[in-house]
Amino acid sequence: MFNKTINISLILALIVVILGAYTRLADAGLGCPDWPGCYGQLLVPDVISSEYERPLDVAKAWKEMVHRYAASTLGLSILIIFLLAAFRKSEKNQSIKLPAALLLLVCFQGALGMWTVTEQVHPGIVTMHLFGGFTTTSLLFWLFLNQRPNIQINQSVSKPHKLMFVVVTALLIFQIFLGGWTSTNYAALSCGEYFPTCLGQMWPDDMDFKNAYYWGELGVDYEFGVLENQTRTAIQMVHRVGALVVTAAIIALSFAFKNYVAFQKNIVIILALLGVQVALGIINVVMSLPMFAAVMHNAVALGLLLSLISLAHKIFNQKTTS
Repeated sequence: MFNKTINISLILALIVVILGAYTRLADAGLGCPDWPGCYGQLLVPDVISSEYERPLDVAKAWKEMVHRYAASTLGLSILIIFLLAAFRKSEKNQSIKLPAALLLLVCFQGALGMWTVTEQVHPGIVTMHLFGGFTTTSLLFWLFLNQRPNIQINQSVSKPHKLMFVVVTALLIFQIFLGGWTSTNYAALSCGEYFPTCLGQMWPDDMDFKNAYYWGELGVDYEFGVLENQTRTAIQMVHRVGALVVTAAIIALSFAFKNYVAFQKNIVIILALLGVQVALGIINVVMSLPMFAAVMHNAVALGLLLSLISLAHKIFNQKTTS
């Protein structure tokens, strides 16, 4: 029961992240201007009362509500995981700490979902909501890996290589933040359809970095973005530089780990996902953010993070034989 619930929860978490990305990219984050219902109802209504200023867009409202239904189901499944761990119903007597952290996190995610609506898709809150989804999925994946039999490996990883791995993972996490910030500030197309240049230049002259990462006031409608074009261009260029740094770092990591036989499969998966992610990033620019590619860019970023987490589980949590 415990393992099955973890498996179901992990699948739900992946679905919720993808639905969240789709909802955001379809500009449906305010499809329902209230929370947790939609125009005061649990289902999307056909007609709304005059108390709501935002007109009803049924398609956007359903996108938002399906995301909420999936997220609520995920929250319920995580509560079940916590209860099963608390009453020692797992085969390995899973510690209560990780399920408890997951439960607290999913509760905070619910609050962020509410604030996303009440604060009218504030970029900082939406980015935190994205991070919360990635973190929830990552913790569930670690819990999933904990239930698998320990793998005996005959090579110990050197401290410099462990440190390198930690740095690369940190860089990827920071790049995910940059990607989320780019998306929530509607800066994905601020360089036009140019690649590798931006607006026809390798480094545009009038970019505004000063206001690129300003939190912004609450109580402002941030739908479709409020930043000037120069600021959005700066955000996009920082994201591109970050992508270049992460790509180089992961390639360097693959060379550093080439002699660890036990990790070769992990490295191949990481490199494959990296290649797909770079291709999707380019496609999003030159094809003006096609929906499928944009959603997959989020999904593959999560897959890349999970592939590093899988490798981390082997490096830091498995027994080594001499």
